[in-house]
Amino acid sequence: MGYGRSLEQIQIYIYILKLFCISLGTYYAVLKNTGEKNNILKIIIGIAGVSIICGWIKYKSNSMNSIIFLTLLLSVIFSQFNKKNIGYFILLTTICLNINYVLFFIATAISYLPNGIFNIQNNYIGLGSILLIYFPIIYLFFKVKKFKRGFGFLKEKIINDYIDVLILNISIIILFLLIVFSDYNGINTESIFWGIIAFAVVMIITVQKSLQLYYKQKLLIQDLNETKEELEKKKQEVEELEKENLNFSKASHSIAHKQKALEYKLNQLMLNSEIADEIDIQDRIKSITKDLQNQPIIELPKTKIPQIDDMLTYMQSECINNKIDFQLQINGNIHYMINHHISIEKLEILLADLIKNAIIAINYSKSTNKSILVRLGMLDGIYSLYVYDSGIEFEEETLKTLGTKPSTTHADNGGTGMGFMNIFDTLKQYNASITIQEYGKPSKDNFTKVIKIKFDNKNEFNINSYRQEKTTTK
Repeated sequence: MGYGRSLEQIQIYIYILKLFCISLGTYYAVLKNTGEKNNILKIIIGIAGVSIICGWIKYKSNSMNSIIFLTLLLSVIFSQFNKKNIGYFILLTTICLNINYVLFFIATAISYLPNGIFNIQNNYIGLGSILLIYFPIIYLFFKVKKFKRGFGFLKEKIINDYIDVLILNISIIILFLLIVFSDYNGINTESIFWGIIAFAVVMIITVQKSLQLYYKQKLLIQDLNETKEELEKKKQEVEELEKENLNFSKASHSIAHKQKALEYKLNQLMLNSEIADEIDIQDRIKSITKDLQNQPIIELPKTKIPQIDDMLTYMQSECINNKIDFQLQINGNIHYMINHHISIEKLEILLADLIKNAIIAINYSKSTNKSILVRLGMLDGIYSLYVYDSGIEFEEETLKTLGTKPSTTHADNGGTGMGFMNIFDTLKQYNASITIQEYGKPSKDNFTKVIKIKFDNKNEFNINSYRQEKTTTK
């Protein structure tokens, strides 16, 4: 009885030592997949403790419970040392432990040859001969190029749940078979042998097909990412083209105002020049003269800045052509204004945009009151530009997007939506403020609204309308 107990103790010690070596091999496999090195002394102590606990479970229970606890305890240890998700390490440890059990089984099979030749009966020597084969096999296994940096499907960011579950199931089945072998008593050897052969063939085919699916999916994901990158580049190109087109539209809009002002001045010069007799444009000049004679032209106050005066004179002619009363008030020194607050070119376009929008608004009004008043210079103690008109009010949707994107509801009457884009760009450049004040619906004896541009270094946008409460934005 004492001899039986001694033999049983030896078997437990051998089992614990085997678990310790297989657990070390499992840690080596985990390390290949995580790439993170830990305190090796603490790892060895932890693995030794787990091996002793699982050896005791084997002694008190069975191999199945022992290996289940071995898997769970190793998963906890690896997870704690790496400070990562326990669920990931349960999967990783199960698969790596399975691989090491298979390699240990192969080493055991190989060791039968020298053990048989030399008739080795000592259990410790037999285990030693197995380990001498087992550790080199692990080392050579991970020297294979495909497995040198671990397994693609075992990396931390697992992207193929199907492959994970499949490999995990296979690993559990293999561990179960190893448990059966460890408790095998020799009955029905031939049936078990052919069953294992059939299972091995099926497993190899399944793994091969699964890996093919995995790499196909990986290629599809790679193609998808490349397509996303290409679409992002195309999107950026489209945005750049849209931006260029917007800038071109702004520039074209400004140039159009200047071109029309210059054309008008040229027509005036030609009306009083002998050049008209030498150029075949008599019909055009007569037509313009006839239109201009319909209403008396009131001479406007002068800013003494040719470009500004030319633009205001041209806008006066546009108002006359549209039967709109145009008035201009100049307050203060406009030279000071253009030297300290805004350039000549920007003020020229600002006047053109605001007056053109007022003309369009008046043309859409059914009121008999058609008038525009422009006030320029020192107004209320600040250099400013006020444009009053008797046209229709702004549409509420237009007010919401004013200056943020080209928007017009009057394209059929010359509106491009670029006017306020230019206006807000100028305001931003000179840190000026704009106030839109609406007095009421079109009537026969009053202006409906005024747009006030103030060079006050506040860059505010104010709306004060009879239709809503006052709002202020920056």
